[in-house]
Amino acid sequence: MKFWGKRLLLAAATAVALTGTAMTGMATAQETMDIRLGARDIGSIDPALTKTGDDETVVLQVFNSLVAPPRGTMDMNLENLQPQLAESWEISEDKTQWTFHLRPGVKWHKGYGEVSAEDVKFSYERQMDPALGGVHGASFKDIESIEVIDPLTVRFTLKSSNAFFHASALTPGFGRFIVPKKAVEELGDEFGFSPVGSGPFEFAEYRPQDRVVLKAFDDYFLGRPPMDELHLRYIPDNNAATIAFIAGELDASGGERTPQWVEQIQQAAPDANIITMLPGSLQFLHFNMTVPPLDNVQVRQAIAYAINRDVWEEVFGILHGDLTAIVPASFYGAVQTADIPQELRYNYDPDKARELLAEAGFPDGFSLDAIISERDDYLTNMLMVQDMLRQVGIEVNLQVQDHATYHANIREDKGTIVELSTAIAPTAPAVINEFLSEAAAVGKPSALRNFSHYGEIGGNVDDLVTQAVGETDTAKQMELLTEAQLQILRDVPVFPLQTAPLVSVMQGDIDLGYEPISGFGQHEFATARRVSE
Repeated sequence: MKFWGKRLLLAAATAVALTGTAMTGMATAQETMDIRLGARDIGSIDPALTKTGDDETVVLQVFNSLVAPPRGTMDMNLENLQPQLAESWEISEDKTQWTFHLRPGVKWHKGYGEVSAEDVKFSYERQMDPALGGVHGASFKDIESIEVIDPLTVRFTLKSSNAFFHASALTPGFGRFIVPKKAVEELGDEFGFSPVGSGPFEFAEYRPQDRVVLKAFDDYFLGRPPMDELHLRYIPDNNAATIAFIAGELDASGGERTPQWVEQIQQAAPDANIITMLPGSLQFLHFNMTVPPLDNVQVRQAIAYAINRDVWEEVFGILHGDLTAIVPASFYGAVQTADIPQELRYNYDPDKARELLAEAGFPDGFSLDAIISERDDYLTNMLMVQDMLRQVGIEVNLQVQDHATYHANIREDKGTIVELSTAIAPTAPAVINEFLSEAAAVGKPSALRNFSHYGEIGGNVDDLVTQAVGETDTAKQMELLTEAQLQILRDVPVFPLQTAPLVSVMQGDIDLGYEPISGFGQHEFATARRVSE
């Protein structure tokens, strides 16, 4: 199977870039864009070591991946993949060999030469080395070997068939960017604070706890960006960022996922564009099945019937997305709501909840301790759950902790009903493997984020997902993934609450050059420009 990539539509941006260059006898004004980052400071902007969305925002401007979904989307349909550093590719029929042909002449920043197949091989093998201490290595666990065929051709051979390899290992984000071997080896640890990439902007300056300054890369292979500089500013306080945006000191900022914040922006900055990107964060409850009575499926089902998800839509409005199953309907391989039997949708039914509790041996309900993060989205969700469960006789005693402590504790298996709000690669296997595979159970050396211990206890869909990943017949693949998701709904190791769109706001005179529809909350600014009324 061979795919020829379609060149990204940058004609308008290229025209802007050309008109922005020096003209005979005329000086041009410097175009700068100020972008808020919510962290206090940099973590690392080495793509192999990023841990936060703010670091990923910087990385997205500096580096490129091999391929990408259509701009502004998380569309992982293999037929719709767009070129980045690779201009064409072939995939073997059994999906075990993925061969990429790189664009010739793509330049690294800072005079480090041109992007080569050796750089691609180095970028992946570096992250697969446990000695690096990176956090993205699990995304590349299916790779058996990486072979440089010629200076511009690289081949990945997988351990087994994987029709989802592009989603887990090749597209932008979470360590999938290509780095220059020579620069990484020369700079060592400093690479994480003065990175070298091939992207539209190159690193210029880092001011601790203040900002990262990026400048337009004149030799960017898709055309020089219209913006001359990006100032990515560290402003951890939401109120301070909101005030700065309303005052016009920021061009773009992440937003609070509350209806009150949206209303505030609409009133104070009516010309601003509020951007919501689904699916955003998946928000659901894990039931730790090592903790009685959560080991009883009837108790878990009772909790599911006791929670009225319609309230989330009423409370959050445009900041709410439906989540009937753990995999959002927009993800590749997701079971659609219409295909879920009525009894597995767990529509609100407190009488059914009480009946199941009685059958499980808890006619008067029970009490359970739980920890929760103080972060607004976590705490608000759990307070709503606490109130609903109280109405059917389940008392959840909450201990509120700071966000970092909460995450450290649930990683140490100290949670009972564990709430999580997170973004993830947009495929059914990615979600299931991350949160419900036996190997992902917390406490194991291979742990990811399976806080329920599903797979170890109370059911297992690992074989179904493995078969689906290796299946080359799309119809059979979907059948296997549907069966796995329906089984998860029967066993209820988790309960999906909602998807929370990632929210950002942009001044009305900023045109990104594409429509942001879905994603992980980061915007790329390669084609962003300032437009006049």
